[in-house]
Amino acid sequence: MGFLFEDSNLTEALFFSEEEKVGSICTATVEKIIPTMGAAFLAGPEGEPLFYQLKENEGRHVILRKQRKSADEIAVGDVLLVQIQAEAQKKKQASATADLSLTGELVIVNRSNQVGVSRKIRDPERQSELKSLLSKVLPSEFPEEGFGVIARTAAATASDDQIIEVTIILLRKLKELIRSADTVPEHKWVYRAGRTPEEYAEGLVRQGLYESVTVHTDLPWDAPGKTDEAPGYTLHTMTEHSGSPLVIFNIPVLLEKALARKCYLKGGGYLYIEPTEAMTVIDVNSGKNLREKGHEEGALAQNLEAAEEIARLLRLRNISGMIMIDFISMKQSEHERKLLSELRRLTKNDPCHVHVVDVTRLGIVEVTRAKKAPPLSEMLARSGD
Repeated sequence: MGFLFEDSNLTEALFFSEEEKVGSICTATVEKIIPTMGAAFLAGPEGEPLFYQLKENEGRHVILRKQRKSADEIAVGDVLLVQIQAEAQKKKQASATADLSLTGELVIVNRSNQVGVSRKIRDPERQSELKSLLSKVLPSEFPEEGFGVIARTAAATASDDQIIEVTIILLRKLKELIRSADTVPEHKWVYRAGRTPEEYAEGLVRQGLYESVTVHTDLPWDAPGKTDEAPGYTLHTMTEHSGSPLVIFNIPVLLEKALARKCYLKGGGYLYIEPTEAMTVIDVNSGKNLREKGHEEGALAQNLEAAEEIARLLRLRNISGMIMIDFISMKQSEHERKLLSELRRLTKNDPCHVHVVDVTRLGIVEVTRAKKAPPLSEMLARSGD
């Protein structure tokens, strides 16, 4: 388990595994098809049930062995090649997709038959260059395979030769995985995704999220995030729960505070964070009378402080889906715009895409955050912490 500190603040709790489920590719058997749901239920490795959307995967099924002669439709008993899209959470089963992909440092290759560029690459000229470059690679190397490729954020500063080399390597690997899967028995892993702390740290830098991230393991520092090698951002990994760094950083207390329903702000205010089945609701409270500073100015100051803490907690708790934030009421539209702008800036470095939508007519700020892994509370429960 690892912990990412950003300027001495616990920003992310990480669970490292060389064999992660999400992103792994396996063979699975179709056990049930429910047309009214537009879905099928598969049996994956060790019999784990997998939810499989039919419409989403229409025309893209990778059928290894069939029970019927129809080439396009799947049937009960068919053996498919699928990729784990999301882990099981609460009452939801793990989900799988036929959109097989492999992620590299510079690009993601898949079976979309399309070329794309990360939205975080904002330079229109560089976007056009990358699309042109990758559009030439696909037909020259894989003319009839129907593969696709997406340039990641790190590709913005990489050389053309580097991008081409990585793209070809990943495309050949994906092609070989699909070809060799014909001989793999059902309910078996064909490819296991995984990452190490070092790979994660390198990825954060290549995505342009940080200038430097240094990995340290079980070393007795005086304070988190304060080292000669990395004064700004440090990834500390803990291999022993009873080890000295865990005590020095006071990780158990930091996690307990991070997962509390009520979270206090330095300026005297506090947040109430209420997760529900449909969304997460966050209520910002002043905690004291704002008239001393003037309500409007005081409200803006506390809202900006709350926005900084909310951005950190979204990432640390791994909150995803719809998020509704009830900030302290402000009358001036200029202050409202400043708050939204600051919230967008604060969430820009989040590895999961965060979209600050707008303010509703009731004054609630709407936010969405992409879902890549279960919430922190669920992951800690699984690990026995």
